Amino acid sequence: MSTEDQRPADTPETPLSDTSASSSDAVAVPPAGEPAVPTPDDKLSVSPAAAAPTADDPAPLMAPEVAAAAAQGELPSRYRPAADKVSSSRTPGARPGKSPKPARPKRVSPAGLTEPGPASRLFRRLSLAGLPVLMLLTALMTLSQLLVVRPLWFSDEVRHADVYMRLLEGHWLALNLNGLPYPDKPPLYFWFLNLLDRIPGVDQPLLFFLGAALSAVLFTGATWLLARATGHDRRVSFAAGLISLGCLFVAGTAHYPRMDLLFATVITLSLLCLYRGWIKKSGPVWLTFGFVLAGIATLIKGPLGLAFPLLSSVLFLFWRGTPGRLNGRDGLFGFLLMLIMLSAWMGALLFQGESDYLRDIFGPQIAGRIVNAWHHAAPWWYYLAALPLIWLPWTLLIPFIDWWKACRRLPAAWKARREDGGRGWLWLTVIGGTALLSAVSGKIAIYLLPLLPALAVLTARALLLLSPRRSRWFFFCLGLFFGLLGLLFVAAQFGPRLLPLLPESWTTTLPAVARAYLDNTSGLAFMGLALLLLAVVLLFFTRRSLPDGSLLSTGLGIVLLMQPYALAVAPSLDTMLSPRAQAEVMAEYVRRGYAPAAYRVYPGVYAYYLDETLAAAAPDAPRPDTVVPDLNDGAALTAFLAEHPRAVVAMREKDWRRWTDKPSDIFEIHRQWIVDQPYVLAAREGMTPPTTPAPENVPADTAPIPLPEDASGRNAVDVPEFPATSETPPLPELPASPAEPPSNDDSPVENAPAETAAEPAPEFPLAPEADAPSEAPPNGIESPASPIVPQAATPDGATDL
Repeated sequence: MSTEDQRPADTPETPLSDTSASSSDAVAVPPAGEPAVPTPDDKLSVSPAAAAPTADDPAPLMAPEVAAAAAQGELPSRYRPAADKVSSSRTPGARPGKSPKPARPKRVSPAGLTEPGPASRLFRRLSLAGLPVLMLLTALMTLSQLLVVRPLWFSDEVRHADVYMRLLEGHWLALNLNGLPYPDKPPLYFWFLNLLDRIPGVDQPLLFFLGAALSAVLFTGATWLLARATGHDRRVSFAAGLISLGCLFVAGTAHYPRMDLLFATVITLSLLCLYRGWIKKSGPVWLTFGFVLAGIATLIKGPLGLAFPLLSSVLFLFWRGTPGRLNGRDGLFGFLLMLIMLSAWMGALLFQGESDYLRDIFGPQIAGRIVNAWHHAAPWWYYLAALPLIWLPWTLLIPFIDWWKACRRLPAAWKARREDGGRGWLWLTVIGGTALLSAVSGKIAIYLLPLLPALAVLTARALLLLSPRRSRWFFFCLGLFFGLLGLLFVAAQFGPRLLPLLPESWTTTLPAVARAYLDNTSGLAFMGLALLLLAVVLLFFTRRSLPDGSLLSTGLGIVLLMQPYALAVAPSLDTMLSPRAQAEVMAEYVRRGYAPAAYRVYPGVYAYYLDETLAAAAPDAPRPDTVVPDLNDGAALTAFLAEHPRAVVAMREKDWRRWTDKPSDIFEIHRQWIVDQPYVLAAREGMTPPTTPAPENVPADTAPIPLPEDASGRNAVDVPEFPATSETPPLPELPASPAEPPSNDDSPVENAPAETAAEPAPEFPLAPEADAPSEAPPNGIESPASPIVPQAATPDGATDL
């Protein structure tokens, strides 16, 4: 008989209720020599029988919060039992000859010094309805992006938008980007968008932001459910949701339309279902749901949706000492059902003749990224450095945890691993998932997102168990962090005005990308004021010794912080992050008969807005599905120009500078800074554009390219005899990016060999390459809305064509 079969048959499963047996609910057996103390529960209530002190326990009854402080060794002296002393005095008001009534215990705060404040009391009331409250707060945080819908950004947003538009044309199983197969992602996320698209009044690009907002709401709810499923009470579960909501990385990702939040949500639901199934002697229903959800996650983004739940299951069962559960029949049906789901999609692809599509999935997309990624490759320690950054501000909690006491409890935790496996499951999920990601060649910070709900539950438990002194210092440091960050935002808002006042030696070393963002970002002062307000509340108007109330104040402050971000900051950065401006100029030339192309640019970033602009010009015609060829080397560019005498080509500014043998009849018509470097749009017409002198007091090699004017004084493109109705319209105002934008897409450049693949944009803006300071830019035409940042000059003959 196996070990697990020897367990009593009536061993109860940990229920999803307030009375769930967990480390935070049950009375733990203390080590030898230490008194037993109760653990905090949902309500501060005691039974009358337990209220009276006895001769064996002369200490007055402690509230659960005080008991937690006692467990940390921080209990105030007046609550400690007096040694060798038992009071024999009568209770005041008691009649002689009658037994005195037990005194009712006073409600005290965790610190034992102050009564619970308004924030702490509100936290406890809201925790009783934790799930709907958390989902409502997340909806409030993301609602503003639905009110002010910004254009889509480089590179994931515009690429996924083009994939969705081509899905509507019939590519439901094998996705298509820019007219080419797109095996990087499965189709389920885009089916999810199509369901939202059926809501009346929802259209692009609102559709993509609605998908992001709904995914964020579900992500927060899944975090609460994971905490409850692993045996934590309502207070810890509510705190876990607030911590997830208050993570700056999660808040930024909630305003960046892509599939990762939905992917992480389904993985989290799969994890909690599998845990509930594995701790039972037989749990077919839970295990079936767990495996099916893992299959759904795989169809949303890829094989990590299956890898995370399976790895956590194997590690947990071996850690728990019940590996025989892997052979149980209760999980067989769910596992087979998951395989049937995945096989059905792949079989449908084969039926449609998409064998090459499947080969690309299992070849470059899966095996290639695991073994030798030619896209987003990073060293093994990448996630060890990235995790503390993306978990801000909660990373600041690490120094305030009593790690020595936690290590001393490891032997007891090991002995109780079968009865109390919730924390073990969470730790194994975080540690095992991080190790798995570190073993994969391709790395990107957003891959950690499915591990954050488990980390949020562990962080919530550690935070609520802080002693009053440690809690005070932690939230004091957190207030300072928000205050300094707020001052930085306010200074960045007025940066262009402050730079002339600084010493020249300081400003000359400022990277061009930093100057570009300072010049184009607005609304940072409002975010800075929100952060300063949060800092003031934490430092002066919150009882920091009460971690629950302070955590609630922090979560509400993050919700407030994201309002000016979505309403002002994000819309101001469109000129820096969206390719819409260049796509609209490109569309005007396409209407005039020019052939579009992109040289060494992230594939597919111009297709969506190019087709949107062309469709707006002809509203009665079907939406076009223009293909912008991606040219990956000089030979391909030369062949394209030879085949198309009238062409419009987008490329990075450094490639334009290094192109020394460019045709004499190709000239620049538009320049725009996108993410971390400027991009040039050049047109070939067969004539040389007029030259104009550089403005005064500006070096010739850094002067903006002037715009010729027509008779009416408007900027005009000096090309031969275009119809008057085809004049390039003025570019609209453009929007923005999160304070710390989420990482770019993890997709490799399609159909590009590794040695000539387009360079992906970095996860965070980086300074442009400074290896080459350049020749003066050629005379040409640019849009008045396009920022031109001074560039350094390239040595003569430098080229990568």
